[in-house]
Amino acid sequence: RLDASAVLARLLDENPRATVFAFHQGGRCFLGATPERLIARAGLAVMAEALAGSAARDGARAPETLLLSEKELTEHGFVVRDLADRLRPLCASLDVPRVPVLRAAREVVHLRTPIEGQLARSWHVLRLVERLHPTPAVGGTPTATALAWIERNEPSPRGWYASPVGWVDGSGDGDFVVAIRSGLLTDEEAELWAGAGIVAGSAPAAEAAEIRLKLTTFLSALGAARP
Repeated sequence: RLDASAVLARLLDENPRATVFAFHQGGRCFLGATPERLIARAGLAVMAEALAGSAARDGARAPETLLLSEKELTEHGFVVRDLADRLRPLCASLDVPRVPVLRAAREVVHLRTPIEGQLARSWHVLRLVERLHPTPAVGGTPTATALAWIERNEPSPRGWYASPVGWVDGSGDGDFVVAIRSGLLTDEEAELWAGAGIVAGSAPAAEAAEIRLKLTTFLSALGAARP
């Protein structure tokens, strides 16, 4: 029998830099520890981030090589451009760094570009969520074509996986993350999800290894061995 409270406690303990979340409904619990913010709003200030392009923290190559990888930078660039293009029409100003930085998660190092701006008017944070989700990191690009392909080819529905998760207050401020590194628990079963960005230059074996590595965040919280 799976104890969702114990899994949640281990996610909190083992992922201090992640946003940990849990929702219980009808005998099922969806929970996880995500490293990825979608959008936050505080007054007219907005903060988003592109998080795409990954390498193992204990891999054979140094994490800094991510910053020199044409394949990883291309994958990252799709997300940066998409977020900037969707936010810019709503903003009086928008700062998009030209070069990403490294963000370390529990098992993986990611390329990260923080994007900050000032809204031209007081758009509600849920309006911003609607505008940005899904990013190319989870929905592909161009969005309509990619989502149609995913609908035809993925073997099972995603459910809440990779959905926006967060909070909102009465003034329209809020903070939302992307529900990755997540799983769905029932009393006796756990269904886990992870993904990778597939672009020109992707090697199937390497992408599969990346997905297995990302699954360890939740497997460790379950007390299970690495895949």
